[in-house]
Formats: sequence, C-alpha cells, structure tokens
Amino acid sequence: MSNIQDQEQYIKSLEQIKQIEDKVQKEIDERKEEVQKQIKTIEADLEDSVRNAENEGRLLVESSMEKARMKANEEAQRTISEAENKAKSITFKFDQTMMKEIMEIILSGIK
Repeated sequence: MSNIQDQEQYIKSLEQIKQIEDKVQKEIDERKEEVQKQIKTIEADLEDSVRNAENEGRLLVESSMEKARMKANEEAQRTISEAENKAKSITFKFDQTMMKEIMEIILSGIK
C-alpha cells in the first residue's frame, strides 16, 4: 500500500507543479502582452514627437527665411534710397558746375 500512496503523492506533486507552471506561464503571457502594448504606445508617441519636431522645424525654417527675405528687402530699399539721394546730390552738383561754366561762357561772350 505504501507504494500506491507514494505514487498518488507523486502524481499529486506533479499536478501541483503543472498548476504552478500554468499559473507562471499565464503571468508571463499577461506581462508580455502588457509590455507589447507599452511598446506600441511608446512607438506611437515617438512617431508623433518626430512628426511634431519636423513640423516645428519646417515652420522655423520658413519663418527664418521670411525674416531674412524681409531684412534683405529692407536693406535693398535702404541702399536704393541712399543711391537715389546720392544721385540727386551728384546731379545737383553737376548742374551747378555746368551752370557756372555756362555763365562764364556767356559772360565772356558778352565782354
């Protein structure tokens, strides 16, 4: 009889081990699923962050280009204005010089 009891005890121990293995495997599977969900969430967040960074970068570049264009336009207008003023000044001086020469010629012809 002892042998039968030993076998029953052995079978009972095997069943307990199997139950524990099943329980541990279930916990492992649940944790694995949980980690996979977290990984998917992190990947989605990362993709969103990259997309947002690209958009912000694009907007920053566009803004910088617009500011540079406006600054270049202002500098060009300032240079044109200075050139126009210098041209008027030069023309006026030229006209005064020419007037003096013309007056001298006229006055010398009158004498």
